[in-house]
Amino acid sequence: MAAKSATTPLPGPSTTPPAAPTTSASTTIRPVPTYGEVIAATVLKSTHDQMRKSISIDLITACQREVNFLRMIDRKAPVLYEANVVENAIRRYEMYWLPMQAAKPDLNNIPPLDVHWVWHCHMLCPSSYEADCIAICGSIVDHKLLSSEEIQQRYEQSVSTWSSYCRDEPYDFLNSNAQLAGGTNANYTKKSTYDIAAAVQRQRNFNYQVSLPHFTAPKFLKDAIDRYLNFLLLKQTYFDQFLTPCYDFDLVWHTHQVHPAAYQRDCTAIFGALLKHDDTVNDRAINSKLMKGEQITKKLWTTHFKDGFWRRGCMYRGHVSPVFLGFESQDLSTISYGHIHIPSISLKKIPAQREQLRLKLLYGSKKITTFNADLWDKQVTRDSFSLVWQPTEGNASTSIVKFPFEKKNPKELTVELELFDKAFLQKRDIIKLQGRLLLEQLLPPPNSKTPQAITHMFLETIDRDRNLRAKVNLTTSISLNRELELIAGEFIEQPLEADTRLWTLCQSAALNRAALVPGAPVHVATHTLIDTRDGAKYIAQIVHSAALLLSMVLVYGTEQRLLCMSHLIGADSLPSKDQLDPNLQFLPHLSSPEERVFIVLNRDGDFAIIKGCWNGFQRKVSGDRRHRGKSGAPGQLNVELFNLLRNTVQKLQLPGADGSTLFLIGDAQARLNGRRMHCRSTATAEHIASIFSIGTLFILCNPDKVRGRQESVSVGHQCQKWPMTLACGYGRPVPSNRFLANGNEGGFDATPALLAMYGGYGGDYCGIEVAHGAGVDGVCGADAGGCGSCSACAACGAGACGSCGGCGSCGGCGGCGG
Repeated sequence: MAAKSATTPLPGPSTTPPAAPTTSASTTIRPVPTYGEVIAATVLKSTHDQMRKSISIDLITACQREVNFLRMIDRKAPVLYEANVVENAIRRYEMYWLPMQAAKPDLNNIPPLDVHWVWHCHMLCPSSYEADCIAICGSIVDHKLLSSEEIQQRYEQSVSTWSSYCRDEPYDFLNSNAQLAGGTNANYTKKSTYDIAAAVQRQRNFNYQVSLPHFTAPKFLKDAIDRYLNFLLLKQTYFDQFLTPCYDFDLVWHTHQVHPAAYQRDCTAIFGALLKHDDTVNDRAINSKLMKGEQITKKLWTTHFKDGFWRRGCMYRGHVSPVFLGFESQDLSTISYGHIHIPSISLKKIPAQREQLRLKLLYGSKKITTFNADLWDKQVTRDSFSLVWQPTEGNASTSIVKFPFEKKNPKELTVELELFDKAFLQKRDIIKLQGRLLLEQLLPPPNSKTPQAITHMFLETIDRDRNLRAKVNLTTSISLNRELELIAGEFIEQPLEADTRLWTLCQSAALNRAALVPGAPVHVATHTLIDTRDGAKYIAQIVHSAALLLSMVLVYGTEQRLLCMSHLIGADSLPSKDQLDPNLQFLPHLSSPEERVFIVLNRDGDFAIIKGCWNGFQRKVSGDRRHRGKSGAPGQLNVELFNLLRNTVQKLQLPGADGSTLFLIGDAQARLNGRRMHCRSTATAEHIASIFSIGTLFILCNPDKVRGRQESVSVGHQCQKWPMTLACGYGRPVPSNRFLANGNEGGFDATPALLAMYGGYGGDYCGIEVAHGAGVDGVCGADAGGCGSCSACAACGAGACGSCGGCGSCGGCGGCGG
């Protein structure tokens, strides 16, 4: 552990507080206010530097590993949230892992993934973890986060160690679950007093809050660690108060806790006891324990620190993990046509030694491709030998074979293998083997969440006198070629009804939730998109409310299955570029009042972030005898699309340099002045939402005035006539930049809305000068901003001083405290 200060030790809660230096950068003496029953101390018990020295692990590295681990669980192994898998993992964790590690501690031992996950969740309640460990195995089992390289190096040895300890229990949790399919797990009685299964589900919500890319940026994490130290300083001074973190330093707190020995050691040095962590406090209603804790935390934070409690990209994202919002997975079994891709083929168990090999693939009677291999120097009959065909490095294609299919006209895939020697350009000693696969064997299995399939087949000799076999493994995936025709519906104003599905989704997506009351008007249009080739249908609902700062796209599949959603996000969710490292400024950020951002999400989480910003607009100026006129320029929308699954960034401009309104995003394309969309991806709903999001950004960011449908202009885009922009809400009451710039007209107070959307930018938003005292700069020196869950912070009693985040970061903290 890092050495404590020799002159001013870190006291526990019962120790007399030292005199803190008045020049500390993080500790500022202010007048002593009283908040209900909480009386602020004149000084904190320790300084920021003293607190930093008391932390005994490298928090930046550990935080990056923590985020990567959480992303792996969410993206690669969501099955670990399923109840039966969790229950089995708890059994394996308590019966085998804890006793094994207690008997022979080894921090480099890698647990099975399911065991690691429930272990991780258990450690997030440190007091229960310590008590349960002692009860189960007699000692506290330590843990540390490892790098991916360390995990790779230690994996095989860890499997061996596990197998030696419990021979009858598979290391792979999928094999273990298969063994327990008969229900033998029901006889197991868990030993831990802590409800680990419930903690797993709560952790799913936390994971979503910290899942955006900026949570791995070193500069962002360095600031988060500084804020965590501030949190510890407050907790040390006000140990009896329930204080709540923001998500940036809540992540740091979690990371600290999953190093149990270091956390216990550091807490004892700082507090004289273990700092408890309560993540069961998730009620964000007014006067709830969480809200009261946040209110106290913000006010104490403002008293003692220069920087505000609210911070861009660190707050509650407005809703829980998407899996709890009612999304459903797309049913891939309904796909009736497209292309089959084969990314790789492997040939194993070659039955005879020959000099040459030829592998031919046919779909129906049509030859697809042929592969040849020279085997004269290979021992092909060995069990370990295999031939693998896959795309070469530098090849833009991700597959080696591609061919079209139609379910209404199914054909077989035939694989023919020839083994032969060559003599004077002639084949001799030929062996022929053949195998067939039905179309349904090449397609994803029913209820599959991915468009991939892995198929195993045996090739057998055509000559019945011989009985030889070879094995082929095929990896297949499918792509589409959908042409969707837009049948646009009209926008209808309707009042929001409480406790309806639309109410819940609007509550999740609105940036100014202060205006969300029963009867609040929203404008809704329902559009139909039909594939004329097979009749596949999607429904896209566009929902707008200027007062709610709400622009939302909902995409439904068959039987009104909600497949995905996109909606505006603000400064609560995204950082500014100043919070990111110079080499990471390509990560999604919101750094200008002119920028607007949509997030696209589905049942599995975030799919993409789409940012738009208008450039090049110049108003037309009429000339006279003394002044030359200016023709004006309509400008264009600059778009950045961040694919969060592929970690890629795509940039485009609308209209393009040639004036075209055609745009391509990922595997889809559309035109602003057209009615057709083309999509090659099985993630059709997500691409539809992305297309409508770009169309909506074209409306929200455009600084030009709104024109009537019959109005024609010589300068400016014809948005009033383009099918896509009309379908996205052109001419409707949308929360556009123009609306925000003119928000004070008509009695609308734009300040809370601006704070929710942008955070603090020095008081000038889209050309509107915010009135003094409106809570932007913050008389307490705190950053302005908020999530819009209340109006100008009135709900938490702070008035509009900006001390608690401007318009409503009330409810923006992490769903836990200590």
